[in-house]
Amino acid sequence: MAAAPSGPWSGQQGAVALAQGGGWLFLTPRKGWRLWVESEARLVVFDGTQWREPFTISELANLQRLGVNASADDTNRLAVSSAASLFSHAGSDHRLKLNKNAAADTASLIYQTGWSGRAEMGLAGSDDFRINVSADGAAWKTALAIDRASGAVSLPATPPAVLHAQSLAAQGPGFATDSYLAGSAIAIPAGRLKAGTRYVLAFDANKTAAGLAGAVLTLRFGASGTTGDAALGALTFPVQTAAADDGRFTLEVTFRSAGPAAVVQAVAALTHTLSTTGLATVAGPVRRATSAAFDATLAAAQIGVSVNGGAAAAWTVSLVQARLENLA
Repeated sequence: MAAAPSGPWSGQQGAVALAQGGGWLFLTPRKGWRLWVESEARLVVFDGTQWREPFTISELANLQRLGVNASADDTNRLAVSSAASLFSHAGSDHRLKLNKNAAADTASLIYQTGWSGRAEMGLAGSDDFRINVSADGAAWKTALAIDRASGAVSLPATPPAVLHAQSLAAQGPGFATDSYLAGSAIAIPAGRLKAGTRYVLAFDANKTAAGLAGAVLTLRFGASGTTGDAALGALTFPVQTAAADDGRFTLEVTFRSAGPAAVVQAVAALTHTLSTTGLATVAGPVRRATSAAFDATLAAAQIGVSVNGGAAAAWTVSLVQARLENLA
């Protein structure tokens, strides 16, 4: 009944009127009673003082937990169990925001199988965007990382397609005996060699008038990165002459096969300032060598080159560059 009812309801303000046997039965509402207001198409509940809707907008804005077909808890304060969830625009755009407290905290989306994490994307422990993956939900690997400042993308778990080595420091005068060339060694990742893998080396050589023997480049494979590693092939160049000269040696090595019975083929070339004197009595000599079968599955193996300029040689090498490419 309204605040001031009249007629047969006079004096029954606040009561609930029930038509019965041609008359009216008046009931005093109790806290918790619920009524459906047909004319207004809404549900109301009596709170002990007044009739009101079960929830107000302010109450909905400050819910401690909400479960939709699921049980929410203190960690998962919003829990939804359904075949799909839809977040749509209200006019044009729609953005879903995840906010964290500090850079070292995490704001991310985790994808699970049987409640065990398999992939995560977001700001995990830093402000750089990452995509992490896991085989068991415990150990995680970063598959992709994007630097927040530069935008540079890296693939930390993906081995590089090309490996590099170099030396910018002068070596020599020397090489009168077989010497391992600094900057030529490249460590080979386990299982990455295949038929077609290539090792490429280039280095300069400055010769004094001393030394007349033909230079020898020896391709080496082993775990120490020294002249103690196995020699896969020796490439001997023409004899030198008693004249100072500058030149550049290049070496290209191709794995014809890999595994426990690997074979490599090497081609080396020399270009030098003097045509038929100095580093060689030939203007542009080319040398080839093919290895015997060797075990390329050696753990912690390196591939590199040693150089022998011959007795009394006084070479200076100022730049060495090497690369290993077309890896598995």
